[in-house]
Amino acid sequence: MTCFDDRVTNWEHGLPPAANRRIEHQLSSRTSSSLFSAPAAASARAASFESVGEVFGCSVVDISFNGGGCGWWSTASLGMRGQSPVLVSGRGSYASFTPYVRMTEGAWETAVDRALTEAAYLGAHGVVGVSVTRRRLDVSVWEYTAVGTAVRSTDPILLPYPTRKGAVWSTSLDAEHTASAILAGFRPERHLMALSIATKHEDWLMQQQTTMFAGNVEIEGMTAVLQAARQDVRRRITDKALRDGPGQLIVTDMWVQEFDTVCSQEEKDVHAEATIVGTTLVPLPATHRRAPASALTVIPLS
Repeated sequence: MTCFDDRVTNWEHGLPPAANRRIEHQLSSRTSSSLFSAPAAASARAASFESVGEVFGCSVVDISFNGGGCGWWSTASLGMRGQSPVLVSGRGSYASFTPYVRMTEGAWETAVDRALTEAAYLGAHGVVGVSVTRRRLDVSVWEYTAVGTAVRSTDPILLPYPTRKGAVWSTSLDAEHTASAILAGFRPERHLMALSIATKHEDWLMQQQTTMFAGNVEIEGMTAVLQAARQDVRRRITDKALRDGPGQLIVTDMWVQEFDTVCSQEEKDVHAEATIVGTTLVPLPATHRRAPASALTVIPLS
C-alpha cells in the first residue's frame, strides 16, 4: 500500500482518494479480509467478534528541525570535575529534541487515526493488531504507516461497545490477547505511543570512562541518559493513558536506541531515544460482561 495518490487534493471524510476507493471496494465486494492467522481467527470467534477488513492509514511529514543537544556546555566550561546535566524532551526545552518528539508522535497518531476512520466507515467497532512502521523517503521526510484488522462484535451482550465519543477502539494486542481481555471483562480502548529523548554533553568524566585505557568501569553519564529516557517515556504514556479514565495500560513494545551529535571537532552530545507502545483496557459494564465459558474454547497448538 502507498500513502500517495494522484488526486491528493480531493479528500473525503478526512481521507485521501485511495482510502475512499478501498472503502467503496470493500463495501461493494461483500467480502472481508484480515491479517489474522488461523489461531487468531479462532480466538476472535471465541470472543464473539469477526473481521470486517484490513485497514490502512499513513502520514508523510518533513521533520527538518530535530532540536539540538546541550551544546552550550563544554568540557572547558565545566572543568575537570564538573558534570553536564541530563535534559529530557517534553519539558519545554527546544534543546532536548522536543519539536522532533512532538512531530513524531503526531505523525504516528495521525496514521492510526486514519486507519480508524476507515474502520468506522466499514462499520467496525474496533481495530485489532495495530502496527505502525516508519520509512525514510528523503533526508528529512518520513512516511508513517498503520495497518490492522477492523472487527465487529457479533454478541448482543457486548454491544454497542461504547467508547470515547463513540469512536472506534484500537489495540496493539493481537487477536488472541484481545479475545482474552474481552472474555475477562475488559475492552481495548486506545492504541498509544510515546517517545522521549534524553541528552547529555559528553563531559570530562564521560570522556575518561570511555577511553580505551579505562576498562571495566561503568559509564555513569550514559547510564543516566538511558534511565532518564526510559523514565520520561513511561511518564508520557501514563499521562496519555490517564485521559481514558480508570483502567489498565498494557505495554506491548518498548525499545531504546542511542546516538550522538557533534558539538565541535573534539566534543559531542550523547542521546537516548526511548519509544513505548501500549493499549489501554477499560472494564466492560456489568451488563455487557459475558458469563465465563463452561469449557475451554480455544486450544493453542503452538
